[in-house]
Amino acid sequence: MTLHIGRGTTRGAMTVFPLWSAEGGPDRYTLDPRHLVVSEMHDGPDVGRLMVGNAGDKAVLVLEGQLFEGGWQHRMATRPVMVGAGQRIAVEVACVEQGRWGGGRAQRTVGRRATPYIREAVRGHADVQGEVWERVARHTAGTDNPTTSFVRHLDERTASVDWSDYRLLPGQSGVLIGVGGQPYVGEVFSSQRRLRVQLDAILRAAALDAWHAPGVPTPGRRARRFVDRFEAAALGDRRPAGEAEEIAGRTPYVDASTLRWQGRDVHSRMTNVRHPMLVAG
Repeated sequence: MTLHIGRGTTRGAMTVFPLWSAEGGPDRYTLDPRHLVVSEMHDGPDVGRLMVGNAGDKAVLVLEGQLFEGGWQHRMATRPVMVGAGQRIAVEVACVEQGRWGGGRAQRTVGRRATPYIREAVRGHADVQGEVWERVARHTAGTDNPTTSFVRHLDERTASVDWSDYRLLPGQSGVLIGVGGQPYVGEVFSSQRRLRVQLDAILRAAALDAWHAPGVPTPGRRARRFVDRFEAAALGDRRPAGEAEEIAGRTPYVDASTLRWQGRDVHSRMTNVRHPMLVAG
C-alpha cells in the first residue's frame, strides 16, 4: 500500500495527520452497525465469543476494538472480521468489564472502539484477557467505576472530547494519530466515506489514551518516517476473517494488519510498537 501524509493538527497531547491511499474503488460493504444483531452464544455466555449476525443485504465490517455493549458484560472485538449478508458467525472478543457477569442475552454495537492501548493487549501476551483487564483497570483507576467498565469510562471521559470541527480533506481516506510527540496508531479505509463513519470513534478512543501523555505535538518528520516503515513492513501472516482475510506482520517498529475482501484492501491498521505508552505496557 502506498500512502501520502499531510500536515498534522495538534490539540493537547494528540496530533492528527491526514492520510491518502493510492488504492480505492467502489465499496460494496458497510460499517453501519445497525445491520448487526449481537447476542451471547446459543449454548450460554462465553467470555471470549459472541454471536454476530448481519440482517442487511451488504457485508458489514467489524473492526478490531469495536465495542459490544450489554449482555452479560461489555466486550470488544479482538480482530477485524467481515460478516457477510445474512450470515451469523461467532466473533472473537475480550471482556472490558471485569466486575460484571450477568444480564440479558442481547448486546448492541454503535461502532464505538476501545483505545489503541487496550486493543494492543491482544498481541504478544499469553493471557490476553488478563492483560485487557489490567489495561482497563489502569485507565479507570481513581474513578467511580464499580465494575471496572471501559464503556462507562468512555461515556464519562469523552464527554469533554470534541473533535467535531475536524474536517476531512478531499480524497482523504485515513488518519495517523500521534500522542505525546510520537506516532501512535493509524487507520486507512478503502474510501473517505468509510473513514467518515468511523472517524469520531477513532478520535475519541485515541483521546482517552492521550489523557495520560505529555502535551507536546508530534513532528511531521516522525510521522513520515513511521509511514515509511509501515509501507516497508512485510505482511505475510494470513488467517480467515469471516468473509475476508486478515494479513498481518510485525517489525521492530510497527505492527500492521490489512483486511482483504474480494481482492481489495478495505482496511489497514498500523501501530507504533515503540511508542512509550505501549513499551511501558
